[in-house]
Amino acid sequence: MTTELPLLEIKTVFKAFGGVQALSDITFSLNPGSITGLIGPNGAGKTTLFNLISGVFPVDKGKIVFSGTGIKNKKPHTLVDIGISRTFQNVELFESMTVLENILVGQHTRTRCGMWGSILRFPWVAGEEKKAHQFAMELLDFVGLNGHADKTSGDLPFGWQRLLEIARALASRPKLLLLDEPAAGLNIVETMQLGDLIKKIREQGVTVLLVEHDMSLTMEISDWIVVLDQGEKIAQGTPRTVQADEKVIAAYLGTAGKKTED
Repeated sequence: MTTELPLLEIKTVFKAFGGVQALSDITFSLNPGSITGLIGPNGAGKTTLFNLISGVFPVDKGKIVFSGTGIKNKKPHTLVDIGISRTFQNVELFESMTVLENILVGQHTRTRCGMWGSILRFPWVAGEEKKAHQFAMELLDFVGLNGHADKTSGDLPFGWQRLLEIARALASRPKLLLLDEPAAGLNIVETMQLGDLIKKIREQGVTVLLVEHDMSLTMEISDWIVVLDQGEKIAQGTPRTVQADEKVIAAYLGTAGKKTED
């Protein structure tokens, strides 16, 4: 009997900015096809860890292993190539481009046309463009934005911009999707729809690492929870286990059974 290897392994990762310790000895792993919630108070180091995984910041000490290969300090575009994609706390779209064009940009690592292909229009270029367009339209339908392909992305309601950013991240066909506060700014109905979408993404075989302040959403959709506080991991386990952990209650959740703001 064989045991499936973790998709992502964080091994004793340390990060400091000047004399300020942001992360210390962080260790955990993600199983393929799972949703893991990464929670903790403001300043706990959640987004810093996202930035290390996605290559925005270099790792000072420790290892990050993806699909059995070390990826410590690799560049963001290289990580997208191998299957890691992300969204951001603040929506980052090409606001003057259409919804469809934003998703097509997200496919650039999975196409081979390039500058010369675009200029010389080799026979295979038209076929590749057709496939890219078809996949983009499928993603729009998947996230619930079908019918809005030709709209300018900057003119979309904020909730729809969140969905578009997720669709663009999925356009690179990632194995691992990092979602950084995807429910920020959404109303209750939009948040419920987002939770359903994240579960649909998992059903497509994509592993999800989620940073989210909405505890109801995080606990409802996550298979596993990792808790950070002041740059250290203080707990991990199932949502039920973490909610009952005294360290977590003290550091983040407040009194038992009461939802608190991060």
